[in-house]
Amino acid sequence: MKNNMATTTIAGHKRKSPPDDVCTDVDLSISFQDGNKLFFKVKQNLEFFKVFRDFCNRKKLEYETLKFIHEGTEVKGRQTPKMLNLENGAEIFAVRSQVGGGVSY
Repeated sequence: MKNNMATTTIAGHKRKSPPDDVCTDVDLSISFQDGNKLFFKVKQNLEFFKVFRDFCNRKKLEYETLKFIHEGTEVKGRQTPKMLNLENGAEIFAVRSQVGGGVSY
């Protein structure tokens, strides 16, 4: 069996890192408007839909009433951390979705 691990040398110590096609975990947080944060450790190929549902269940919120934002862009449920090139420490904001609200005459 062939070893697909890449070897790097740092200060004389050999360290193996996973190849690009192997999924690694990403530590991220989701912040809600009330200022509270929940932390998640997820696989790079896990669809956000599952993470967002878990967030909503823990906070007792309805998934359909929220939008999730990362760096000014809405994160869709079918996207993955790998698609967004997320790194450890990434923060996603959960905000209530609002339709309308303009002035009526």
